[in-house]
Amino acid sequence: MKKVINRCLDLLYPPKCVFCDALLKDGERYFCRSCGEKVPVAEGEHLFRSGTYFDKCVAPMYYQDMVRESFLDYKFHEKTWRAATYAAFLEPYVRKAFPKIDIVTWVPLSRRSQKDRGYDQSELLAKELAKLLDVPCEKMIEKVRDTRQQSRLERPEERRANVLGAYAMKKNVSAEGRELLLVDDVITTGSTVEECARILVSAGAAKVHCAAIAQAVGKVAKIAENSEKDQ
Repeated sequence: MKKVINRCLDLLYPPKCVFCDALLKDGERYFCRSCGEKVPVAEGEHLFRSGTYFDKCVAPMYYQDMVRESFLDYKFHEKTWRAATYAAFLEPYVRKAFPKIDIVTWVPLSRRSQKDRGYDQSELLAKELAKLLDVPCEKMIEKVRDTRQQSRLERPEERRANVLGAYAMKKNVSAEGRELLLVDDVITTGSTVEECARILVSAGAAKVHCAAIAQAVGKVAKIAENSEKDQ
């Protein structure tokens, strides 16, 4: 039955490449063959970023060039259909890295940003990923204070200070004893996911894993920082 439903959906909404929007041909998945040959994909130990309050963050693509452009369209130009494709691409990496996940949650936008944009890109990604993993998805963190744009802060200590106290546990939710998957769209310096993971651990989470579609490193990080808007 699921295959029939998926086939009907493909007829109504043909799958497209998340980079060039071309309709996918038979045998193509996530992106077209032409774009697939150019996608900057991380491998081996470079797939992961580590933190103090999360064990590791898996992020399979580098945030540059075509990946960066695809994400900017997704975040700011209402191409929300891409969330399902990003999640499908990310899902096997998450399964392999984190065999046990009790709940999927995400790094939230501020209320002002979500109102302006009309959606939270990390929430959409988290919900699509949770469906594929067959685990619950729940909002556990809220952004309670507006912050300066991280892109305008050059020093790591400034970035950490900027997000300190900007997030808090949502009322009437429990992280106690659970292994959580914290989802963000892109990880740059890691200050934001680190702060959110700290809050979850402080609330009793047994373990916090993290996942993002893309990561910025070295010179790439500088490119990403200069392009990001306030969350």
